[in-house]
Amino acid sequence: MALIGAGADLPGMLDAIVRMVEAEDPTILCSILLLDETGRRIAPGAAPSLPDSYNNAIYGIEIGPDVGCCGTAMFTGQRVVVEDIATDPLWAAFKTLAQGAGLASCWSEPIRVADGAVVGSFAIYHRTCTAPTEEDIAFIEAAAELTSLAIERDRDRARARQATEREVEAARDLTTFFEISADLLCITDFQSQFVRVNDAWTRVLGWSRAELEGQSYLDFMHPDDREATLAEAQIFQHGHEILAFRNRYRTVTGEYRVLEWQARQSNGLVYAAARDVTAQVEVAREMEAAREAAELANQAKSDFLANMSHEIRTPLNGVIGVIDALARTELSGAQREMVDLIRESGVNLAALVSDILDLSRIEAGGLELEEAVFDLGEALGGALAMARLNATAKGLNFRSYMSPAAQGRFRGDGLRLRQVLGNLLSNAVKFTETGTIAVELDCEVTPEGGEVLSCSVSDTGVGFDPTQADQLFQRFNQIDATMTRRFGGSGLGLAICRSLVERMGGEISAESRPGEGSVFRFTVPLRREAVGGEAPRATAEPATAPGARPLHVLLAEDNLANQKVVELLLSPFDIVLETVENGAQALEALRRDAFDLVLMDLQMPVMDGLTATRSIRHWEAERSARRTPIVVLSANAMAHHCAEALAAGADLHVAKPLTGAALLAGIEQALDHRGAA
Repeated sequence: MALIGAGADLPGMLDAIVRMVEAEDPTILCSILLLDETGRRIAPGAAPSLPDSYNNAIYGIEIGPDVGCCGTAMFTGQRVVVEDIATDPLWAAFKTLAQGAGLASCWSEPIRVADGAVVGSFAIYHRTCTAPTEEDIAFIEAAAELTSLAIERDRDRARARQATEREVEAARDLTTFFEISADLLCITDFQSQFVRVNDAWTRVLGWSRAELEGQSYLDFMHPDDREATLAEAQIFQHGHEILAFRNRYRTVTGEYRVLEWQARQSNGLVYAAARDVTAQVEVAREMEAAREAAELANQAKSDFLANMSHEIRTPLNGVIGVIDALARTELSGAQREMVDLIRESGVNLAALVSDILDLSRIEAGGLELEEAVFDLGEALGGALAMARLNATAKGLNFRSYMSPAAQGRFRGDGLRLRQVLGNLLSNAVKFTETGTIAVELDCEVTPEGGEVLSCSVSDTGVGFDPTQADQLFQRFNQIDATMTRRFGGSGLGLAICRSLVERMGGEISAESRPGEGSVFRFTVPLRREAVGGEAPRATAEPATAPGARPLHVLLAEDNLANQKVVELLLSPFDIVLETVENGAQALEALRRDAFDLVLMDLQMPVMDGLTATRSIRHWEAERSARRTPIVVLSANAMAHHCAEALAAGADLHVAKPLTGAALLAGIEQALDHRGAA
């Protein structure tokens, strides 16, 4: 809008409109195409994000009833929506061209000027097959309208320039200039009175010359705009011009129109020209409202995911925790089989919740990668062992090879590498009925002296069409509905893999043919750690308290099932557990007794966990008391929840659902932190 108001050239305005619309949604590509002077062929407008080869190929094509989306929209004057370019007959002659540009769907809106004539089209392209929502339709209509305003403004300026040149050459008469101008022209004095106005005032606002001339322009202005207008007029005292200043003038019917002014003073008078920009202002307001609505919707989605994660994790904590504790007891063969089935179902459900949580973190930019030293074989060994067991149970062969170059210790995020490999292996086993799963890991030295981990996972499964390879890495996507019904899954795993690999600076790809299996490859840069450093140690149970006495632990948890889960998981160890139901009781317990560790829930009545943690740290600081390690146990597992817990003074955040291994590792880490402090 600023470019339109400032009088930028048409190519610049069209380019700015396309880039503005694309900035609202980074997944789309846009183009503005115009009709040439004959009104029958496609001419350039603006398409900065489309390949030059594509643009150059369509310029000069004659429009018609089956000329893609844009040529058809300009020919029929109707919106054209094509969800799948590859199969739609409108694109029969151009689908190879579209495929080369990576375009899968196109929505095109004809651009009409004030007299109703179609002068071009505004198109939105997607790289995946997509249908527009009602909001999308409103969005593309607003974009086409904004483009129309830019074209009209450019034509108006061209017409005004031509009219001015003709009249100046013919008579150079100020009166004639006033009569023919489409702009609202006026001459005023420094007492804010109209000295002279042109007929455009009557056309736009309805006031006659007699009603305006000799009157103060402040009487026709919106009261809220008078002070700013007078302040702007003061710049004439210093010989400056007014450019693109806006205020509101009342029409003869009592409505207000937004006028945009350019003015200068000469010989004690002010010469000014105004353009009615009410429509442009309304379009800008609607687009801003649409942007704010989209932001609110995105925030609502994030809040919903966070709440659902908490609500699902809380009961799931009882299921997984109790089953984990039950598995440690003496069971018959049939009982252990049932426990294993329940545990597997719980683990699968927890993995789905984690996938949703990871996706929401990635979308919000809140997924943090860990920078730590890890042994590559140890980091990936668990994923390989689990895949081998699952493949063997399904009757598949499983082969894995790690080259000598890939062995050793590196610095990076071993947990996320294991997550990527685990997802790829899980898919390979799921989509393979007979044959072999094979994994190869290698490291290559780059010219810069760094190292790149390369991994390939191949299978002899169902495979897929090569043209659908990129679709697999889109969120919520599987190749088709039949595979979804047959194999299940949320369609999140590969999307998360791509996001994680790209966040680590790597690349991921897939190759396949239907019925011939698939090969998934990814590469990630790593830094090799010098030999001799101390590797992270794993512990099987928490450290004991000083003097070899039982560990005294305080649990603040209001949910009875979660209380029982922690009690069952810690019962095999030399731990004395005391339980309270809210943060206020936890603070009171610490004031009367010493504890080696506090396990703190976040959502509790009376006093929540964050408030309780801050109160404990404040109480310790006032008395110079020993710092008690605090481990937050919470179903609030979003990135900002973890950050809030640490900021409040917690030593660690452990997400529910809990397993014995996760709880014990958290306790051990918090006690180690106490020792280091």
